[in-house]
Amino acid sequence: MAGVAVSSLIGGVIHADTSTNDEVFANGALRELHSLAIASAQSAQATKDSDEIGCRGANKSTQEAAHEALKDMHYMSFTPIDAIEYVSTLLRLNHLAAPNGCSFDLAANTQPLVAGQAIMSLRWDYAIGDGDWYTVKENGDVEAKNPLRYAQSLNNQNYSWVGTRPKGMMFVVESDWKSEMASHRVDDPSIENSGNSLKVIEVDYRKNSDDKNTMVYFYRSKEDALAVARTAKQQVEDDAKADAEQKAADAEWNKKLTSLPYIVANHDVGFKLIYAVCRAAGKDAKGEDKCNDDGTHDWSDDHRVQYHWFSDIQGCEDARYNINAKHPAGLSINAGDFFMSNCVPASNVSGHTLKGYEMVITIWAPGAPSDDVSNGNLREIGSQTAAVFKTFDACYDTIDTTYSKITKDLDVDENGNVLSDKTKSIDLMANCVRVY
Repeated sequence: MAGVAVSSLIGGVIHADTSTNDEVFANGALRELHSLAIASAQSAQATKDSDEIGCRGANKSTQEAAHEALKDMHYMSFTPIDAIEYVSTLLRLNHLAAPNGCSFDLAANTQPLVAGQAIMSLRWDYAIGDGDWYTVKENGDVEAKNPLRYAQSLNNQNYSWVGTRPKGMMFVVESDWKSEMASHRVDDPSIENSGNSLKVIEVDYRKNSDDKNTMVYFYRSKEDALAVARTAKQQVEDDAKADAEQKAADAEWNKKLTSLPYIVANHDVGFKLIYAVCRAAGKDAKGEDKCNDDGTHDWSDDHRVQYHWFSDIQGCEDARYNINAKHPAGLSINAGDFFMSNCVPASNVSGHTLKGYEMVITIWAPGAPSDDVSNGNLREIGSQTAAVFKTFDACYDTIDTTYSKITKDLDVDENGNVLSDKTKSIDLMANCVRVY
């Protein structure tokens, strides 16, 4: 790119004096990237056609355009790191060409996509520029920081992966090639995410390869960042209020349940996983399919104990997910049968001899998440301990009448709707659980 004044040569990279020079070099790089995209498409077609002469010509054009684009980008006063990375990736793919000059199919088909990514990355790298953007820190403060320099600092720390893109852009694909190829300005307002139309940038990263992605958002204006900070603060306050209200509702409904004269509070501090098969039993009086529960079983991954005891509900739910996907070995399930599983409160395994079955009542207060429950046990009137049924059938035959009695005494209908406030509903479940 001749005829442009530059001020100094630092570390082998020439830096432009003004933003005008940046624009000139960026537009020059954009033209080369357009040529690069055309050459990449020609290379892919020549590879498809096994056209060795076409492959060699397209590969030469690809390398020339890539190197010219890199030269123009290195002349800019700031480093468009994303665009440079994509052009470098394309050159590495280009070097995978076979002896006949044609790339392998996968590399050939990937090159036009990478060229499109390079074009879009140059547009938003240029839109970001070298100035300050604004990000909201974890404590709610707004901090001035440049997204490109921030991303480069992560790369310098050898993070596994770092990427920069407009917020919410899930797929980096250039789709409107007709408009793109007709545009010769890197800040063309008619092109999405170009120039001042780019308002929010996200820098995504993974420190280690097996980490989840972390996203950091940058806003062009300080006012936008402050508005986001205010919204986030209000959300934290709203969440805290909702959490307090949910805890109060949980306590209220737990008290309602355990205050019933035939229910005793369950104080087990852990959980176990139970499962059952409801066997197909024809049709009911309404013509709907029905099934009969054949008893509950405790899940264990160790034959030395009757069941695996979980100290927290999440560990139990994870195991439940697994047995729902792959049923326990030796379990026979026929067409029309229904497999069921639940996590229920349990003490740590204390014996091997089956004493019988207890009925565990689980209640979810209005709005409670699936792991936020209260539990009680059916008890006999006058007793302060849970009733123990000698057989599963004896317990199971009592569920319907117990359920109906609870819903009546809690003033809810059979579907759990609160009769005094139809906008609220509870969930209620009863299980016959083995005790040892």
